[in-house]
Amino acid sequence: MTTSQAETQRITDADTVRALRQNIGFLGLFTQPRSPSEIAASAGMAANLAHHHARKLAGLGLLLEVKRESGRVFYRLAAREFRVPSGLLPPEDSEGNGTADMRELSGGFLRAYERSWALMHEGEEDVYGFGSGERPISLPPPPDSASLETHPTHLDSLTLRLSPERYRRLARALSALLEGAYAEGHSASGPHCTLAVLTFQTPQPLGGNHLSRHLNSFLGAD
Repeated sequence: MTTSQAETQRITDADTVRALRQNIGFLGLFTQPRSPSEIAASAGMAANLAHHHARKLAGLGLLLEVKRESGRVFYRLAAREFRVPSGLLPPEDSEGNGTADMRELSGGFLRAYERSWALMHEGEEDVYGFGSGERPISLPPPPDSASLETHPTHLDSLTLRLSPERYRRLARALSALLEGAYAEGHSASGPHCTLAVLTFQTPQPLGGNHLSRHLNSFLGAD
């Protein structure tokens, strides 16, 4: 039995990749040697279920059993980085490239949106704006009261014609904001939050030359 963590591990088995994708959060609790009993609360599961998950993932080669101490088993990630051939799980697979990401993002955002909706100020509105180069979109007035949440849900989307060069420049600029947040790291306190950038080509709309902006935010006033 090896207890030495690899720097990189290549995975070529589809079932192992599915387990990796389905258990990203759970696996992330084993960056250092930990007993499943220690991480059970963080994982939101009973200790016996955490042990079951850890044994299963160790059997697939994603976790390593590194030691036994006072009757407890300690596991650590088998590698600091896992690499998967892109064609192993194509998008049509339920855990394929992009498919699982979009399902998890959509589900997570919907749950947060439902929470924000339940706390929404009376009289607030969703705004759908349409404009053109000659007549820009009229943005809604800023909110005049603070949000009722500490971490309110926020959606802001824009659809317009873009050259390939401008599309890439804007997509990279949006991602640069996330790169900055990643470099800054965790705040001293607060819950985990997800910030996402989605950019994609859409079908040509009827009329062909309008801009559309969809703002659905619970941020409230500063």
